[in-house]
Amino acid sequence: MRETSRFTLEVAPLDLDLTLGCGQTFRWERGADGSWTGVLGDDIVHLDNRRGPLAVGIRPGGHGAEGRVKEYLRGRDDIDAIQEALSEEPVLSTGLDRFRGLRIVKMPPWECIVSFVLATNSNIKRITRMINSVAEGYGEEIAEGVYAFPSLESLRDATVDDLSKRGLGYRAAYLNALCQSVDESTVSRMESMAYEDLRNELKGLPGIGDKVADCVSLFGFGHLESFPIDVWVEKSLRRLYGVTGSYSTLRKFAEERFGAFAGYAQEYLFLNERSMTADVKCAFS
Repeated sequence: MRETSRFTLEVAPLDLDLTLGCGQTFRWERGADGSWTGVLGDDIVHLDNRRGPLAVGIRPGGHGAEGRVKEYLRGRDDIDAIQEALSEEPVLSTGLDRFRGLRIVKMPPWECIVSFVLATNSNIKRITRMINSVAEGYGEEIAEGVYAFPSLESLRDATVDDLSKRGLGYRAAYLNALCQSVDESTVSRMESMAYEDLRNELKGLPGIGDKVADCVSLFGFGHLESFPIDVWVEKSLRRLYGVTGSYSTLRKFAEERFGAFAGYAQEYLFLNERSMTADVKCAFS
């Protein structure tokens, strides 16, 4: 195996804890020293920006490694411009600085689709365990005990019984049906679709409802106007804005209130609401 490639990237602002630990992606672990290590495609990636520019270690790496990491962290997003636009919204205007280092990630689309189908009605610890189990069963081994996320083709022959043995529970049937419903050209075609068209197509697939479609649109296909709504975001909208109702009602409100950067607003509201359970002063209240 090739040695680890090392380089630095200018990706700022960037708070790795906020970005990789907030539940938008699942295959990263925080080290005791504050650095993060995870699997990105066929690479093991180590990230550390405690001493300045983002230091990256990646293996096996190879051609285009810098671009892959920068794309994953959406290094071209102008966070200052995004927060300036969202600061026009009165509730958000006073607390945005607290979340300035959070960046929406851009996961590989197929991995994102499967990850959020598995994420239904579960917590981050279990989601991570399920994804790693599927990778171990059907992905290529990158290093001892570390596996790439499996391709669609490698998962297609897995039966519901096979997948159930990976600890997926009822999600095994959804994943099996999903793999029979799409091929690589389907996923590739989705990458050029407009948000609403993509969302509707995703909702036609097994195991994908409103929330999963919005998560995949945001984190897998890069549509920043997408606004996934879970119980934390629903609580936040009710507490801060007095808005209640169906998923479509809440989504319409978010679309009108937050516009093109609704995905960033969603992450800010999500993290803020979760902090209400800890002894931490909230950014928005």
